[in-house]
Amino acid sequence: MMPAVVSQVDPRGLVCPMPTIRLGQAIRKIEIGQLVEVWTDDPGSKENVAAWCKNTGHELVDHSAVETTFKYVVRRSR
Repeated sequence: MMPAVVSQVDPRGLVCPMPTIRLGQAIRKIEIGQLVEVWTDDPGSKENVAAWCKNTGHELVDHSAVETTFKYVVRRSR
Protein backbone atom coordinates (compact mmCIF):
# COMPACT_ATOMS: atom_id res chain seq x y z
CA MET A 1 0.00 0.00 0.00
CA MET A 2 1.33 3.39 -0.99
CA PRO A 3 1.72 5.96 1.82
CA ALA A 4 -0.68 8.87 1.82
CA VAL A 5 0.21 12.08 0.04
CA VAL A 6 1.16 14.59 2.73
CA SER A 7 1.74 17.66 0.56
CA GLN A 8 0.13 19.03 -2.58
CA VAL A 9 1.62 21.56 -4.98
CA ASP A 10 -0.54 23.28 -7.60
CA PRO A 11 1.61 25.45 -9.90
CA ARG A 12 -0.96 25.47 -12.72
CA GLY A 13 -0.48 28.53 -14.89
CA LEU A 14 3.28 28.54 -14.27
CA VAL A 15 5.85 27.25 -16.75
CA CYS A 16 9.32 25.72 -16.40
CA PRO A 17 11.15 25.95 -14.10
CA MET A 18 8.50 27.00 -11.58
CA PRO A 19 6.68 23.63 -11.18
CA THR A 20 9.95 21.89 -10.25
CA ILE A 21 11.01 24.80 -8.02
CA ARG A 22 7.70 24.51 -6.14
CA LEU A 23 8.16 20.72 -5.94
CA GLY A 24 11.62 21.23 -4.44
CA GLN A 25 10.28 23.68 -1.86
CA ALA A 26 7.53 21.24 -0.84
CA ILE A 27 9.74 18.15 -0.68
CA ARG A 28 12.12 19.83 1.79
CA LYS A 29 9.21 20.24 4.23
CA ILE A 30 8.25 16.56 4.42
CA GLU A 31 9.88 13.47 5.91
CA ILE A 32 11.88 10.89 3.95
CA GLY A 33 9.48 8.33 2.49
CA GLN A 34 6.51 10.70 2.36
CA LEU A 35 4.82 11.77 -0.88
CA VAL A 36 4.20 15.09 -2.64
CA GLU A 37 1.53 15.42 -5.29
CA VAL A 38 2.07 18.01 -8.06
CA TRP A 39 -0.66 19.30 -10.39
CA THR A 40 0.52 21.33 -13.39
CA ASP A 41 -0.55 22.33 -16.88
CA ASP A 42 3.00 22.83 -18.19
CA PRO A 43 3.35 20.45 -21.18
CA GLY A 44 7.12 20.17 -20.60
CA SER A 45 6.58 18.97 -17.04
CA LYS A 46 6.81 15.25 -17.85
CA GLU A 47 10.44 15.52 -18.89
CA ASN A 48 11.23 18.21 -16.31
CA VAL A 49 9.81 16.38 -13.27
CA ALA A 50 11.45 13.08 -14.31
CA ALA A 51 14.82 14.83 -14.81
CA TRP A 52 14.45 16.69 -11.50
CA CYS A 53 13.79 13.40 -9.67
CA LYS A 54 16.81 11.75 -11.30
CA ASN A 55 19.09 14.72 -10.54
CA THR A 56 17.95 15.12 -6.91
CA GLY A 57 17.64 11.44 -5.98
CA HIS A 58 13.89 11.43 -5.32
CA GLU A 59 11.47 8.87 -6.77
CA LEU A 60 8.75 9.59 -9.32
CA VAL A 61 6.12 7.16 -8.03
CA ASP A 62 3.25 7.94 -10.39
CA HIS A 63 2.20 10.27 -13.17
CA SER A 64 -1.00 10.72 -15.11
CA ALA A 65 -2.73 13.25 -17.34
CA VAL A 66 -6.31 14.37 -17.79
CA GLU A 67 -6.62 16.58 -20.86
CA THR A 68 -4.09 19.40 -20.26
CA THR A 69 -3.55 18.78 -16.54
CA PHE A 70 -0.68 16.57 -15.39
CA LYS A 71 -0.37 14.93 -11.97
CA TYR A 72 2.87 13.62 -10.46
CA VAL A 73 3.49 11.82 -7.18
CA VAL A 74 7.05 12.08 -5.87
CA ARG A 75 8.53 10.25 -2.86
CA ARG A 76 11.19 12.02 -0.82
CA SER A 77 14.13 9.61 -0.88
CA ARG A 78 16.80 11.51 1.02
